[in-house]
Parts: sequence; C-alpha cells; structure tokens
Amino acid sequence: MTPLADACRPSRQHLACRGHLAAAGLGPAAVAAALADGRLVRVRRGVYSPAPLPTRAQHLVSGGSPDPAYVSHVRATLLSLGPTAMAGGRTAAVLWGLDLFVEPREVEVVVPASRRDRTPRGVTLRRRRDAAAVSHRVLGLEAMKVLSPLMTVVDCAWTRPLREAVVIADSALRKKLVSLEQLQRYVDAHAGHPDARSLGRVLDLVDPASGSVLESLLRFLLATHGLRPDSQVTLTDGAGARIGRVDFLFRDERLVVECDGRLWHDPEDARQRDRVRGNELERAAWRLLRLTWDEVVHRPEHVLSLVRDCLLPWPAAA
Repeated sequence: MTPLADACRPSRQHLACRGHLAAAGLGPAAVAAALADGRLVRVRRGVYSPAPLPTRAQHLVSGGSPDPAYVSHVRATLLSLGPTAMAGGRTAAVLWGLDLFVEPREVEVVVPASRRDRTPRGVTLRRRRDAAAVSHRVLGLEAMKVLSPLMTVVDCAWTRPLREAVVIADSALRKKLVSLEQLQRYVDAHAGHPDARSLGRVLDLVDPASGSVLESLLRFLLATHGLRPDSQVTLTDGAGARIGRVDFLFRDERLVVECDGRLWHDPEDARQRDRVRGNELERAAWRLLRLTWDEVVHRPEHVLSLVRDCLLPWPAAA
C-alpha cells in the first residue's frame, strides 16, 4: 500500500487530514504534487481524498440506514472542523437512522459555545454550552462524534419547526433510542430553559406507537386542530374476532382513519390485506377514511374538513 493510500484509509471513507498525510510520510511538497497531478483532491479545508466526494442520495435515510455518500460528507466536515466538532440537529438524526419530514441540505454541526469559528460553506454551525458527543460507528465505519439520541431530539426540538421535531421524536421513540421517561426527565431537569420548553411542546404531541412519518404528520395535524383520536388500536367484530390494528380511531363516532402511504410497487398481498380489513370494518359498521401523503401534506384543510364532516352523525334514512 502506498503512503497516500495508507493515509486515506477505507475506515475513514478514503479521507485524510494534514496530520494523517504527515504521519504517512507525505510532507507539504508531496501533498502539493499529489494535488497537482490529480492523485489527491481537497474536499474540505485541510481534508483530502483520492477522489471527489460522492453525490448524496435523493433520500438520506432509507430502510433505517443513512446514505453512505452523506456520511462521507459529514465525516469530511468533522475532520475539517477538528476534535471538538460533532454532528448535531438533523445531521445527527440521519446518522442515527431516524426518519425525517424535511432532510438537511447541509451538514449540521454543533461545537462548544467557546468556539468562534467562521461557518464553512455547506455547513450549518451551532454553538451549545452543553455540547457533548458520543462515539457512533455509522455503517460500521470508524466512530464519529455525534450528539446522543437524547440530545439529538433536544437539539431538533429547539432548532426545527414543531411538526418536524415531532416526527423526529416519534422516530427516535419508535426505534427505542430514547424513551418518554428520558425526554420528560430532561424537561424536568432543565425547567425554564428554552430547550426544555421546546421539548415540552414536542412531548405534548408525540406517540411512541406511531408507525411512520405520515402517521406522525397526520396526528400532528389533527391534534393541533383540536382532534385527538386514539392511535394504534386493535379492533374486533361483534363476535370478538380480530379485524386488525388501525392507525387512528374516533371510538364514539365509530370512525377509523388510516394513513395510506403505499407505493405502486407495494406487494399485492399487502393491498389485499388492506381491502379485507376495510371490508370487515364496513361490516362491523365502522366508517373508514384512507388519507394519502398528498392530502395530509399538501391539502391539510381538505383533510380537516373531511374528518370533521365524517365525525358528524349520519343523517337518518328518508
């Protein structure tokens, strides 16, 4: 292995800072020569790679795993900013594999409040007095400094709109990276702090049973407009036979609301199960609404009107 290849080890996703290059015997002249002939590329201030960084994927989290290309951008950024920098906010959420409603365009970094760095291009830099990182082996690669899952939720509650923060908190609860008790203890221990007030508003709207981003968004929409259905309820028919678990239930009004997040390539057997369950709900005299991503995200007033109308008693037959 050449000194250059040794410095840009695969465990660092083929990244090296000046210190790595010097340790491999590559002084300033050798680095300049490698940059000149294309054997080395400067990807961040003081960070180098044998090739340009890959283009990030369209979605940064897929199947609970972060996009490897985005991880390489994060690692390069942290190497450039030094040992006290850590991934924070939505970037930390991505590295923990959390589902997000709005993914970050840049790399979000937290540093101690004492630092006074200029913010590099493509980076959102925030300073926290309580900045403390954990070492996290993302995708099995060398550990990176990342806010803990608890502080990731706290940081997002403080920096993101309430709806986005609820989605992130729901995801962290769903993956069992945090618990409601941990989040509440933070609120109680930091009473009066803006972080705790923000997190308290999030806790009023989270649900550990939430199964997806779409469910979180629909529950947020309903709750912030005075509608509080039960969630993740298992229904049975008149004979006690199990019909299935439904996303949201207005029990007194006998209204079931389901999030239809299916894609065209979903398996036919899943669609068939949905049809069977829907028919059984109708037979048991439950009304059923199926709401899509487009309706919940882009036509919220339509969704609210639809749900409210369906909560009204049906007119008596003529």
